[in-house]
Amino acid sequence: MNNQSTAPKSLNSQNKDTHFEDQFRKVYQAFFDEPKTMKEADKLTGVMRENICWYCRTLRQQNRLYVIGKRLCKVTKHVAKVWTTNPELIPVNQQLTLF
Repeated sequence: MNNQSTAPKSLNSQNKDTHFEDQFRKVYQAFFDEPKTMKEADKLTGVMRENICWYCRTLRQQNRLYVIGKRLCKVTKHVAKVWTTNPELIPVNQQLTLF
């Protein structure tokens, strides 16, 4: 009896990690090139918005993703947050400190 795996290569865990890293890199670069909403990044990269939300969560935890404002989304025509990963576009913090 042959004990070799018959699973297709696309189900290989190594390929899944590579796919995740490719999508993550695409999302990071999309926000770096030009500030945009998550839905705009979805349309530009082809990565599902649900996945983009997870990638954005990871980037926010690493302090690599910033909200720079709100505007009408070009895709949904609703007000949405505009995100960037470009540190040069981060607005200056005007918040006064209490102590």
